[in-house]
Amino acid sequence: MTLPANEKILLHEYREGRFAEVELPFSAEYALTLNINGSPYVTMACSGKDLREHVTGYLITEGIISGADQIARLEVHEKDLAVDVFLMNDRIVAERLEQIKTISAAGGRTRTRLPGEELVRTRLPGVGAEVILGAMSEFLSYSREHEATHGVHSAALYSLEGGRLIFFDEIGRHNAIDKVIGRAAIQGISLEDKMICSTGRISSEIAFKIIHARAPVLISRASPTTLSVSLLRRFNILTVIRAVNGRFFVVNGKESIRV
Repeated sequence: MTLPANEKILLHEYREGRFAEVELPFSAEYALTLNINGSPYVTMACSGKDLREHVTGYLITEGIISGADQIARLEVHEKDLAVDVFLMNDRIVAERLEQIKTISAAGGRTRTRLPGEELVRTRLPGVGAEVILGAMSEFLSYSREHEATHGVHSAALYSLEGGRLIFFDEIGRHNAIDKVIGRAAIQGISLEDKMICSTGRISSEIAFKIIHARAPVLISRASPTTLSVSLLRRFNILTVIRAVNGRFFVVNGKESIRV
């Protein structure tokens, strides 16, 4: 069963002093239930697509597991909009699962505990300024779903030479990044020499995901929060914002950008 990505809705458009009936496509939203080791864990809003990648990336970016090899079994029940995950018997994973979590509808959550100091990066990969602009220009024009609905966020993985490797649309910016990281983990693609591109605002939840995934480069067309700036600088993530229309701003890692 393939769930529809969008649905056309009858509306009234006001233009030049008159109303007219119009039909526009809007992105579909589904509630996904994640069960871990036989117990309900969280329900999150999602597009209903690519659930294996979504859940794998979510488990990694939430700090529950460090790689896809810690998943013993993953079962997708699309009809019920549920995913059952059985993790490898690991003491550290078990301790992480005991922590109480508060999840927002878009896939993010509020945290008070910082990641471990071992996640602070000691070096960053180099990337050309024109490569960043070229990759973001291609990235921002790639989504047909956004063109149709203007109701999704996008995330992608690019090489440091500007080649697109992975791309996902999603109703939430958190989910889109989870799917990119999940696909990379499933396919065994290293993030060390890659860039993660996002259409979304960089909140602290997004910063935590990038840090846990050990991704060295984050590029967004949007802006960060003050807390995310502190986190991205503390953990030394090369971060570029407002990368659109031939310019960008660097939050951290300016010395790693070639001009």
